[in-house]
Amino acid sequence: MNGRIAAANGRPEGRPSRQINVILRSQEPPVVSSAVPEKEPVPAQKNTAQHSLYQEILKELDQLVGLDSIKDFVFEIYAMLQIAHMRQEAGLASGGHVYHMVFKGNPGTGKTTVARIIAKLFQKMGVLSKGHLIEVERADLVGEYIGHTAQKTRDLVKKALGGILFIDEAYSLARGGEKDFGKEAIDTLVKAMEDHKNQFILILAGYSE
Repeated sequence: MNGRIAAANGRPEGRPSRQINVILRSQEPPVVSSAVPEKEPVPAQKNTAQHSLYQEILKELDQLVGLDSIKDFVFEIYAMLQIAHMRQEAGLASGGHVYHMVFKGNPGTGKTTVARIIAKLFQKMGVLSKGHLIEVERADLVGEYIGHTAQKTRDLVKKALGGILFIDEAYSLARGGEKDFGKEAIDTLVKAMEDHKNQFILILAGYSE
């Protein structure tokens, strides 16, 4: 599984950071083909519209101070989606990308704000049908008895379809050991990512340490 790590303050992974770390994972590498069928060029009007979209997203990011690496990261996402669209229009396979992410950073570093901006980008680029964000924490997922957690988690995944499910302090789901209901929530989320592949994006958020 390929990984992409972006530290919001430009520091390499493993050093203290007060900003966001983002990990973007994809299931498969892009498929490369040397044979390109003859297709009409992409209309300039469409390219202009997509460029305007990125400028709109960038304008929102510019309101966040000190997140230069995150801005670069969002541009990489935008460029990757552009390439996928171009390959699709050319009749080429674009690769099986899954855009689930991990955000790491202290409280108040803009994790939720960046998640909302990314949700908007994915919706405008046609990856997500709605582009809304459902923000939850452990208490919203974990129930009080066996089976309750799975149902609560499935209900929240259902609400997030077409958008992003953002789990704050996600590490707390694994803090209670094997008998804790948090494990049931994790198992349900893993199954949901497979059952609803490409229908929603899961973002796990937590502290850097």
